[in-house]
Amino acid sequence: MSELQLGLLGIGVLVVVGVLAYNKLQESRLKRQSEEAFGSRHDDVLLGGKAAAQGADAVRERIEPTLSQASNEAPAAGGALDASIDFIATLETQQAVAGEAVSAAIVDSAERPGKAVSWEAYNSQSAHWEPLDAAGEYQMLRAGLQLVDRKGAASAQDLSDFSAMVQAVASVIGADCSLDETAGALQRAQKLDALCADVDVQIGLNLVARGSAFAGTKIRAFAEAHGFALERDGRFCRRDETGLELYSLCNTESPPFSAEGMKALATRGLTLLFDVARAPGGIASFDRFVEFARALAESLSAGIADDNRRPLDDAALGKIRAQLQSLYASMEQQGIPAGSPLALRLFA
Repeated sequence: MSELQLGLLGIGVLVVVGVLAYNKLQESRLKRQSEEAFGSRHDDVLLGGKAAAQGADAVRERIEPTLSQASNEAPAAGGALDASIDFIATLETQQAVAGEAVSAAIVDSAERPGKAVSWEAYNSQSAHWEPLDAAGEYQMLRAGLQLVDRKGAASAQDLSDFSAMVQAVASVIGADCSLDETAGALQRAQKLDALCADVDVQIGLNLVARGSAFAGTKIRAFAEAHGFALERDGRFCRRDETGLELYSLCNTESPPFSAEGMKALATRGLTLLFDVARAPGGIASFDRFVEFARALAESLSAGIADDNRRPLDDAALGKIRAQLQSLYASMEQQGIPAGSPLALRLFA
């Protein structure tokens, strides 16, 4: 290799090193500026502080939109959003904005949080929050990110995506945007998730044939006589006067129940299901659930068993009842009674 080639190679290396050094310097400078403008010196509540620093890098490098903390609560009446389970943003405009324009801005937003987002608009005439209507005109809107569902608690990333989403909508419609405090929302999410993990219970009572199989016609007649109706998903459901499911009856074997197949159906197993958090009525509904199971078992000459086919006697059912009373008390203390609108959202 000639001296000229070696010289050019050396110059090239110096240029590359210089560019890398300059980029690193700029990156460091921008990072310091971002931390001063947007960052917090406190440890991340959800990610576990300094011990989780490596896992939090991806979140920290993302610059979130800065939203002012809500100082005055908007007129609150009606509406589905609730500060106890939602991370809420409020948007206010100087001039009324068409609901259709708001809906379009929501659809066009690039961010899609991992938890459910609900939008409401404030009707100044009725002084109530109501679902966003494309035909309406509004000066005040709010959006809520549900902090917990059956998949777990909202993460810092979910809150970041939600913040970016509502800020984008606010920019399009020319609105000022205020947002709940993030650290408190993450703490609420964790506490709610712990509660949900405790009470998210489905109780299944299996009716097992002791002799001949159960006839489909007899199952249907007994179920309908006790207020059940056959639904499209192949279950008999017992609902309250508002339409909420109390408990259901399904075929342990295949196929699911169907109107046309009940006459020819013969099965050796049925399952009664009771969704603790979603069924309204609390312990009284569970008592009726057990009472129906006993009556059906007697009618079909069946035994009542758990999922492992172990017999469930009165003592075992009594223990389950005692545990449920404790769970229901926890839900009541948190202001989320079983079957309430909040419980139905959390355990969707």
